[in-house]
Amino acid sequence: MDKSASILVVDDYLLIRTHVRQVLADLGFLNVYQADNGKAAQELMRKQQIDIVIGDWGMPVMSGIDLLKWMRTDHRYANTPFMMLTAEANPQSVRTALQAGVNAYMIKPFTVHSFACKFMGMLGVPADAAPAPSARENALAPSVPAAPAVLPESNVIGLDAPIGERVKKSTVLIVDDIPTNIEVLAGVLKDEYAIKVAISGRKALEIADAFHLDLILLDIMMPVMDGFETCRLLKANPKTAHIPIIFLSARDGSEDVVAGLRLGAVDYVSKPADPTILKARLSAHLLLATAMQDIKRQNELLIENARLREDVERITRHDLKSPIAVALHGSQALLASQLTPSQREQAGMIETAAENALEMVNRSLDVYRMEQGSYQPTLQVFDLGDLLGKVCRQARHSVDGGDVTVAFDQPEDLMCLGEPLLCYSLFSNVLKNAIEASPEDGRVSVCIAPGYGELHVTVDNAGEVPQAARESFFEKYAASSKVGGNGLGTYSIRLMAEVQGGSVNMETGHGRTRLTVTLPCP
Repeated sequence: MDKSASILVVDDYLLIRTHVRQVLADLGFLNVYQADNGKAAQELMRKQQIDIVIGDWGMPVMSGIDLLKWMRTDHRYANTPFMMLTAEANPQSVRTALQAGVNAYMIKPFTVHSFACKFMGMLGVPADAAPAPSARENALAPSVPAAPAVLPESNVIGLDAPIGERVKKSTVLIVDDIPTNIEVLAGVLKDEYAIKVAISGRKALEIADAFHLDLILLDIMMPVMDGFETCRLLKANPKTAHIPIIFLSARDGSEDVVAGLRLGAVDYVSKPADPTILKARLSAHLLLATAMQDIKRQNELLIENARLREDVERITRHDLKSPIAVALHGSQALLASQLTPSQREQAGMIETAAENALEMVNRSLDVYRMEQGSYQPTLQVFDLGDLLGKVCRQARHSVDGGDVTVAFDQPEDLMCLGEPLLCYSLFSNVLKNAIEASPEDGRVSVCIAPGYGELHVTVDNAGEVPQAARESFFEKYAASSKVGGNGLGTYSIRLMAEVQGGSVNMETGHGRTRLTVTLPCP
């Protein structure tokens, strides 16, 4: 088994990629590449020879199953081991993967131990063969016998263990030039943490650069390179700057404590250290460091998600305009030709739908301006009944609502003060949501009720909003039970109503949901 093999991890979830890479490193595989979708993986594999692929099934741009199918048709990767990581647990998915040529199939979430066994088994290594520490690792820690690097049974990839459990798996480096001091400290901490040791500052720098460390206990008074210089060099290296350092020294003068803290240490413990106090301080700083790492990882995910949302918005604003324009021009060409009345009506509806779709794409920028408070609506008096009639007719033909009935008795000359195109987008969203939320053979009722200086439009449908989603119904990216929902529909409805001087309200219960949009009238 060649530990220098090039391994590619393909998953659109950064946290999964990070966990899998760490497990592979624990197994001795350090030559690991990453890609966040099948297309990116494909491009990398055309430039760089890859020996093993670990891939998710469902990813944007290109799925893992499509990547696998491509590999099996490429002479370079026809026989390359492929391990599928997926939440797809149904038998048909397994059969599809096997037919495509998958070598191992792992269902998310999974434990580190089960992943390691499956991965090593795919490479022909017995599942119960535990990877041993490398010769380099043993050489760097001569004072403490090295235990076999058995991977934990319960550490689940994709589901973070409680922070307290993760802290117990932390690795602590003890740096002291006196072996007996190391033995005492290791004896106190070995039952709770993995221990590495160094007898000089230079050796500590080598270990910190080569291995993952969660905390360093650092003596100050050492020959050649003292603890202060070691700390300064650790903090100057981006790879090790994040590791918490606790100084442990017989020098307990205030100037020494201040000097250590200014160098970036998180604490200062005087020798001889009380074991109970030392363990409490270690635990506190490890908990804090782990929490900070979680926050950093979440921020990275937020940045990645924000970038993805920007890409989607760019596609919405630009890439969709061309096909919509083609539909618009095509419908206009049809209207200029000889058509039956029925055909002319259908072509007219296509033209109207294309115009409205193009306008909605252009409106996506307006939603951003509404969020920023810079949108200035162009209010005018218009017939709200006529506009709602068009929205209802369009919804009956464009929304996949099965046999849902849309009921609306259109009133005459019911004037409203607002921006007609903005109201069209607003009520199209409201009606679309109501139809999609309705059961088959359901009925969506649209009514207009006059008020004092305002008009109330109610859209009523069968079905209730889930309890967990009610309080955040109009918030951005709110959780939704709707498949494919992004949490922007109801949020944009609220923005469009409020920017015109109106409001929106939702009532749900007793098997029904009612959305009320209030707009000013002249």
